[in-house]
Amino acid sequence: MMTLKLDVLAVGAHPDDIEIGCGGILAHYKKMGKTTGILDLTNGMPTPYGTVEQRLAEAKNAAEILKVDVRVTLNMENRYLENSIKNRKEIGDMFRKFRPKVILTHPIEDFHPDHVACHHLVNAAIFQAKLTKTESKFPEYYPPRVLYFDHSHIRKQRELDFLVDITDSLEDKISALEAYRSQFIENKKNSIVFSYVRDRASYLGHQIGVKYAEGLMCPNYFQINDITKI
Repeated sequence: MMTLKLDVLAVGAHPDDIEIGCGGILAHYKKMGKTTGILDLTNGMPTPYGTVEQRLAEAKNAAEILKVDVRVTLNMENRYLENSIKNRKEIGDMFRKFRPKVILTHPIEDFHPDHVACHHLVNAAIFQAKLTKTESKFPEYYPPRVLYFDHSHIRKQRELDFLVDITDSLEDKISALEAYRSQFIENKKNSIVFSYVRDRASYLGHQIGVKYAEGLMCPNYFQINDITKI
């Protein structure tokens, strides 16, 4: 069975989570010729603003701005996302289908319960995806690496392991967020997200001598043979 193989797959609990957490990284790697994708576990509704149809249209527009190769929005339950076996299998099938080299998702240090559930689901689904003798229509696959993005819902200082230069894609990230008019334009209270992501990217960029950067956390050690190429 032929499937699109992704270099980077970002998994978020809701549409707009990925744009906030690692939209610049996705746009940057796409410009480098990598294949990229977004997996939303819920459609983000209900919320006080917008409709299901509007939110899905906004997510589609944002994906086009970031130029990702694929965006899939699953139908899991917003506000009550659970690390269930059913959900684990569904996400595992997405990993089998798209065979990503790197998965980006929420860190566990977050006060939003859906984000924490997404973190646990992704790690459980990585295990699920490698299992043989299952009912899945896709062959088994073990994603080699998962990294956690830096998200605005984490309201304390956190340790980041890597910084990625997104100077060439910060404006793409901002434009993708602007696509969510119901959440960030019409809802004036949340419009602070634009200054937050720009200020955060500027601060992180300063740490490595570039204009803008995004941060990632790595849960595992990995081997480096030549420290002169770090």
